[in-house]
Amino acid sequence: MLYSRIGCAVVLSVIAAGALGAQDTTATCNCTVVHVHTPTEFEKRSSGSITFIQARPQDQLARNIDLGYGGQATYLFRLDNRGFAHLRGDLAILGYGIERKHVPLSPTIGGRIRVDVSTTNYVLPLSIGPELMWPTGPVRPYVNAGLGTQVFWTESSVSGSNDSNGAFASTTNQSDWTSTWVAGGGVFLPVSARKTTVSIDMGVQYVAGGRAQYLRPGSIQDISGTQVSITPLESTTHLALVHLGVRIGL
Repeated sequence: MLYSRIGCAVVLSVIAAGALGAQDTTATCNCTVVHVHTPTEFEKRSSGSITFIQARPQDQLARNIDLGYGGQATYLFRLDNRGFAHLRGDLAILGYGIERKHVPLSPTIGGRIRVDVSTTNYVLPLSIGPELMWPTGPVRPYVNAGLGTQVFWTESSVSGSNDSNGAFASTTNQSDWTSTWVAGGGVFLPVSARKTTVSIDMGVQYVAGGRAQYLRPGSIQDISGTQVSITPLESTTHLALVHLGVRIGL
């Protein structure tokens, strides 16, 4: 009888200890679930560049407008596993001439309130096409080609002389577009190759543009009242785009 009571007590003790242990584990467990993002195949094959560009007009265009400056965004989609072939898309925006005038806001209120009138000439090249690149080593040359378009437009805006909020009115004075073909080349210089590859991107593209109309500083003349005289220029629109920036990709 004594042994039987001792055996029952031992069994009950083991069961109670197990229950208490389970309760303690439940009470003290404060787990944090960490979700680790796994890049998709699309993300692994995608990369992009942000570059500063200088536009150098060629042929007839060079006789009519000056150098342009702006920025370019490039998207690359890798077509093969090694990285020899890509699909490339480029979008740039450049300003190639600006005029500024400090004038009265309105002739009806005299010259007590004066504003700044700015007229800026822009060109926006856009293209898409293949790119071939040597994917390994400290220097990775590439060549690319494509088809696209480029848009020329001129915009005038008005802002207060002491106003830091920017323009409060603007007008597009003239716009035109033309088709293009593009050929270029350059090099990628890797500077980081951990989880994300960062490379210096420098190169040049030749943009062969068709005929289009565009303005330059002096093409818009104010005449009596609220009238203006606009004299557009027309020619082929070939450009050489020199770029320098950074490429980022997985």
